[in-house]
This record gives sequence, C-alpha cells and structure tokens, in this order.
Amino acid sequence: MNNVSTIAPTLRAVEVPLPLRSLPAWLLWRFEHFVGEAKPRKIPYWANGTRRHGQQGSAFDREHLTTFEVALEAAVRGGYDGVGFAPLADFGYVFLDFDNCIEPDGAFSADIHKMVDRTYAERSPSGKGIRAVLKGNLGNHKSGTSGGYFGFETFSSSGFVTFTGYILPNCEILGYHDKIADVDDFTRSYCETRFGSTSQIAFDPDDFMLGREPKLSLTVSEMDALLSNLDPSMGREPWLRVAMALHHETDGDDTGFELWDEWSSKGDSYPGTDGLRYQWDSLRPAVGKRAVTMRSVIKMAKDAGYRIPEAVTTQRVLQNAEKIQAQLSPETRNRFTPLPAFELTQLPPLEWLIKGLLPKGELGIIFGASGSGKTFLILDLLFAVARGVDWRGRKVKQGRVVIVAAEGGNGIGMRIEAYARYYNIDMRTVDMHIITAAPNYMDGDDVSELIAEIKQLGNVMIIATDTLAQVSPGANENTSEDMGRVLRNVKLIHEATDAMNLLVHHAGKDLSKGSRGWSGLKGAADVQLEVVRHENGSRELVLEKLKDGVDGTRWSFKLESVDVGMDFDGDIITSCVAVEADAPAREEPNDRLGIKRRGRVENHVLEVMTIFGDQSIVSAVDLIDRAVAMLPAPEIGKRDTRRQVVTRAIQMLSKEKDGPLRMDGGKIIFYE
Repeated sequence: MNNVSTIAPTLRAVEVPLPLRSLPAWLLWRFEHFVGEAKPRKIPYWANGTRRHGQQGSAFDREHLTTFEVALEAAVRGGYDGVGFAPLADFGYVFLDFDNCIEPDGAFSADIHKMVDRTYAERSPSGKGIRAVLKGNLGNHKSGTSGGYFGFETFSSSGFVTFTGYILPNCEILGYHDKIADVDDFTRSYCETRFGSTSQIAFDPDDFMLGREPKLSLTVSEMDALLSNLDPSMGREPWLRVAMALHHETDGDDTGFELWDEWSSKGDSYPGTDGLRYQWDSLRPAVGKRAVTMRSVIKMAKDAGYRIPEAVTTQRVLQNAEKIQAQLSPETRNRFTPLPAFELTQLPPLEWLIKGLLPKGELGIIFGASGSGKTFLILDLLFAVARGVDWRGRKVKQGRVVIVAAEGGNGIGMRIEAYARYYNIDMRTVDMHIITAAPNYMDGDDVSELIAEIKQLGNVMIIATDTLAQVSPGANENTSEDMGRVLRNVKLIHEATDAMNLLVHHAGKDLSKGSRGWSGLKGAADVQLEVVRHENGSRELVLEKLKDGVDGTRWSFKLESVDVGMDFDGDIITSCVAVEADAPAREEPNDRLGIKRRGRVENHVLEVMTIFGDQSIVSAVDLIDRAVAMLPAPEIGKRDTRRQVVTRAIQMLSKEKDGPLRMDGGKIIFYE
C-alpha cells in the first residue's frame, strides 16, 4: 500500500461500510476521454447502463440509483471502472475528498489524519488522494490545489464519490471497515477555514432565496388537516418530503415530529416512534439546496382533492402583509417598491452589442430549422463582437466572447478555421473562448462551476450556448417548470458575469410557430432572432422580437465554402462561412426551408442529421441506418421500403440548389 501510485480497483474485491451497502444511492462509473483534455473524466452511469443525467435526487434519479450489491454486479458485468455513492441530503452522510495529498512514501498531512483516523477512509482511484465518510452535513464545497494546499472537497448532496475498497492502513488496523463517525468540531472548523462558514450558503445555484425559503406560519390544526388528506403509504420519497416540510415549518421541534409520527403510524411501513425519531433528528437543511416547505405538502393535499378554506387563505395574506409592512423602511427599495414616474424617464438609453440587432441584455435566443445555416451565421455575429468590427454596416461593441459548444468541439473548430482563412485573420488575436464540455443548466452545481470558470477569464461580453437542448438533458422543453429552472440559472449566469446570454435553439416542427417548446422562452428574451432558409435557396436572419426596440428587420446571407484541411485519406475537408448576400425575391408567407416541396421523409432526414451534433461529415450508411430505425416499421405482411425512401430523400436533398447537404462518394456533407 505504501508505494501505490495508481489504483485500478478489482471490482469483485471492493468492500464498503455496511451502513452504506443497502442505501439506494449506488451507481457505476467509467473513465472517458474528451477532446482537448489531458486527463480522463469519471462519468457516472445508472445500473441499467444509461449515462446519469437530470437533477440529482429527483424522483427519476432515485428510481435509477440502487444498492451496492446490484451496482457492483452491473459494473462487473458491463466492464465499468468502478462503483460510486451519490450523496443525498436525507441520507445524512458527508464525504471528504482530499486530492493529491499522499506523498510517495505514503505520508500525508497531520490535519487529514485528525479528520480520517477515526472513521472509514480509503485511497482514491488515482492512489494520490483520500476519501472518508462521516455522519452529518458539511454542504457541497470545493477548494483547489494551490499554495502548497492539497485539494479538498465535501459532498453532502451533490455529485458522486468513487469507492475503491483500498482502506487506509490506520483504519484497517483499528478495524474501522464499517465505522462511520459523526462530524466533529475539528473537521467543521477545518472546513470553515477552507470554505467559509458551512452553516451559510456560499453560492445559490438556483436563486438568491435558496435555503432561505420562508415558513408559512401554519397552525398545528392546519398542518394536521393537510396530513389527513395524504396517504402515509405514499412511498419513501414523498413521505420524506412531508417530514422535511414539517421539520422546516416547526424548526425541527417536537410539534412537527409528533404530527409526522401520528400520521406515519397509519401507514404500511411504519418503523415505530424510535425509528422515526432517528430519521427526524438526521434531517438538516442542505447547504446550497432549496428547502422543502409546507407549500409542497399543500400541493400534495390539493392534488388529493383538499381545498384550503377561503377564509383561512385571506386571513393569512392580510396577516403577512401587516408583518412585511412593519419591517419596511423608506430608505429600502424592494421588488415591489413604487418608483416615481420621473425616475424612469432618467434611465440611460439602451446599450447595444450590435446596434439595432443585439442589445446588451440578459437573454437572447437565436433559432432556425435544420439546414438553415444558423451555426455559421451565429459565428459571424460572435466574431464581429470578439473582433470589434462593424456587422453589415452596424456599429459593434468589442468584447470577450465565450461559446459553450455543448454539441462538441470538433465541428466548431473547423468552422472557426474556415472563418479565419476566409478573412485572413490570426485567431490568436481574437478574444474568443470555447467550452467543449456540456454543462447541465438544470443542475446548480454545474452552473456554479461554469460561472467560476468564465469569471476566471475576466470581463465577458457574450456567452453563447449551442444548443439549449444539449444543456438541459432530460428536461421537458414544453413545460414552464423545466424551462423556468433553466431560465433562472441563465439569469444567475448573467448576474454573476454581466454577460449577454445567447441561447441557440431549434425550430419547432411547425415552422410558422417559431422556436421549439415552451412559449415563455420568447417572452423572457430581450431579443429573438430566426435564421430562415427559403425555398429558392436564399437565407435570411430575421429580427423576430426586440424588447424596447423595432423588430422585423431582415439581413440576407449566403454560405461560402472554404477548404480547411485534409482528412487521413488525403481528401479535402471543407466548411462554410456566412457572408452578406443580396435580398431574396419575395416569397409567400411561411414558405420556409422549402417546406411546400419537401416531403415528410426529407424533413425527417434533416431532423436525424441533428443527432450527429457538430459532425459536418458523416457516413451515408450511418445516416441511412439511423433514419430508417427512427421511422415506423411497416405493418405485418407489407414490404419494408424505408431504406429506399430514405435513400431517395437524401438524393433529393443533395440536388437542391444551395441545399443543406451534398453527397460525396459514401459520405454526406451537411451544412447546418
């Protein structure tokens, strides 16, 4: 053990503390390499082989997490690199992760010894770090390796922690294989030294009220009435949410516990008062996470048919208004403070990034159908800002640009090279930066990390995210709940960086109805732009919406092909640049993307092409196979003609003048 430099766990031999084995918190992970990154990442998967996505601790996530034994068997069977534990607030465990802390002779800091020598602790997969588990909650924090310090993180309700089974020698000698100690004063004090107070929220990943959600001032009888409408055998997750809400409303005192105990005693899985008391005492506010309040219980009760008496609701509104009024001060301005009309006339004029087109606001949306050329047009706009050059004769404010290339960095690299060659510029002189990983805008921790990385650059003018779908995995684009969460996090990115967020989005199936999904996206945007490809092959950028400005302006453009290099077979690789073009001939309304002449299969092929992300050159066989698989199978007894009609559709698309794709031997070259 003393000279281990790298650990590749033998999965069958991995052992973990007994208290953790049966918790439904386990998943699989494997090392995966990403373009441009020297070190591989540990990517989590559920036991069914699906890459983990969505919100940690959601009903969907919990449904797919499993016990240690099941996860271990799946990892062995599937050839994964290891198993990991996903901490959730209601489990009551915190994991300490010390990075690059073990010397070649096996020695490590005396401070780490004080924290890990009394509980289960093991070496990390690299062999250079240590993981330990304690009972309690220290929040989710990270402090990097710098100034002689080792890296240090705590996980109470986010991410996942790998297990190797390589227990530290001290712990093994003392027989701490199954021992999990409580968080002690030294560990808490050390965390506060590295991170700041662990009792306060260091950063709110969703909104600035996170963790400060107000109580509803419900009476005991009102809480009891709500519980009487709920089935205590509803399932573990909602049952725990009821407990968390009662705990929050009553500050964890016996009033809330007695209500929960009495209600739970009527359920099928009642563990007894002592069993409930242990779980009640382990409930603590999760640092950096939204508190569960009695509003959740009210919603559950309403869904079950309960209606709150109108007199009670009216009385509470008036009582709360009196409390708020007593706390108001003439010197303080709040969200709903009435402002003198004169003040609003003295506001400064609207600032522009591209005058008359792109304001310096919070949110912009640019969308278009597949094949419209939107990615090339977006790069043209962003380069104008990064270079500080006029765009179509309009003044531009120069500033740093960050592109979140969530669909991968290879394709965008070729498009950038094409722009640089066309305009004969040295990219080292252009203040543009690319993020090639895909952050999850539904996840506060991802947003926190993204903000931190971007702020490291200094002042940023625009953050362009390509595409919205790729940064909201598992989200329902048609619901205000999921898209509202994304918008709240985008607003936080703006508030933290003061940058304009430009979201790249897809058009809906009905092109006349604009962008795909929830209509509230357009309402929230300062500007919405559409990239249109007409039946005659011409393309336009349309200013569809401009808050506090004049919309409806159109700019024509075309795609110029540029050679950007050679592939391994010696064939020329091409990409495109969006350049100014003459205005197109007038066309009938809604005649976009040649929709009148294109059939169902042609449009299906274009939709399938988006699955390949930034790959502008794909195998014809791969495209045909994918398109065929996504079409409905013929009825039993009827001939399967899917491959023929897909092939014919690709041929028709390739014949279009200035069309979205062309065929080159066994390859398809696609112009997004």
